[in-house]
Amino acid sequence: MSLLSLTTKRLKAAPWQDLTAAELAGLFAPKVVQWLPDGFQAQGSDQSRREFLAAVSQQAEVAALRSAADEGIGLIILSIPKAGSSIRNLGYLFTEAAWGQGLASELIGGLQAHFRGSGVTLSGGVMQENAASARVLEKAGFTPSAEGDEIIYSWTAGG
Repeated sequence: MSLLSLTTKRLKAAPWQDLTAAELAGLFAPKVVQWLPDGFQAQGSDQSRREFLAAVSQQAEVAALRSAADEGIGLIILSIPKAGSSIRNLGYLFTEAAWGQGLASELIGGLQAHFRGSGVTLSGGVMQENAASARVLEKAGFTPSAEGDEIIYSWTAGG
């Protein structure tokens, strides 16, 4: 099940390499990446963003999220499971212009439908200060467990 086959009512996964420089800049804006791991904050040029995503792509599926208007408004990162494991670590982000429209909830619902019945466990860490992302995962039925400065949310697709 490739991440690139993911579609929802308003979102369609696409190759991240097709994002324009302006779209990538919006996705790496300081407010967008403030609660993400350090590597996301240090990307100040189009080339460094592309090199960073290429490196991440060595250990995870990375896809752009395009709107119905075909604008690059998000990124989704889903780790490749380790041998013998069904856990896929999840990360996602949206441009500031896309906030407040229910797109994160729509994305998570689309992922759950995509993996339903597969036995996959989706797991995502959320910094305690990132209440909006925590609400999205809780509403979708993810179970929280505290680990240091972040809370790990998990959902198992059954199988």
